[in-house]
Amino acid sequence: MLETLAIVAIVLAAAFLQGLTGFGFGLIALPLLGFFMGIKTSVPLMVLLAAIISIYLSLRLRKSIDLKSAFTLLAASLIGIPLGVYILKRVPAQGLSICVGVIMVAFTSYQFLARPKPRSFGKRLTVLAGFFSGVLGGSLGVSGPPVIVYTALQPWTKDRAKATLACFFALSNVVIIATHAASGMLTGEVLHLYALCLPALLAGIFLGIKAYDRLSDNGYRQLALALVFTLGCMMLYRNI
Repeated sequence: MLETLAIVAIVLAAAFLQGLTGFGFGLIALPLLGFFMGIKTSVPLMVLLAAIISIYLSLRLRKSIDLKSAFTLLAASLIGIPLGVYILKRVPAQGLSICVGVIMVAFTSYQFLARPKPRSFGKRLTVLAGFFSGVLGGSLGVSGPPVIVYTALQPWTKDRAKATLACFFALSNVVIIATHAASGMLTGEVLHLYALCLPALLAGIFLGIKAYDRLSDNGYRQLALALVFTLGCMMLYRNI
């Protein structure tokens, strides 16, 4: 009973974060759910739940979506997702988590210390961000960091950044879910936990959207980078 309550509480907190920022479900859910279930259960469960939030936010903020960036990121991620799923099924996740964690901590630390000005990125960096997002999404269920950093460093308003992220995650999550289903990873246990967590998910979305209205454009950008830094630290803590 206590384990079930803990899982529901984790989903509530993760849904609040994604409702607030348009991303971040995995920042809370993946490392904490790992205390109660294996990664091959937590990853597909997390993607199923996160898909609902991303689809809703995409519809809610549809007028602010940068469709060109979102679809370029998605197209590049499609190449990376199958590679990520292959890694998840055949390669220990610990080494990959440590490597990704070091990169995220180092990069975001540089951003906070150097404080470079936001600037627009060309198609090559958009493609690169999408590809690595797909690899991480398919392997660790955390597709966010490359794309979150990409949008946070752009000179965009918070609505444009959040809407574009939500659109990208909605599209990529659907692809990841289909890939997980084809790989036999959507088990009865995953679907049971999914149904159990839905009420907490909906409550978290509502609360997160309410809090979002209080953020400024710069505050949103700083929060995005801070969350990527936090995820990197959590990944290192759990795997070293």
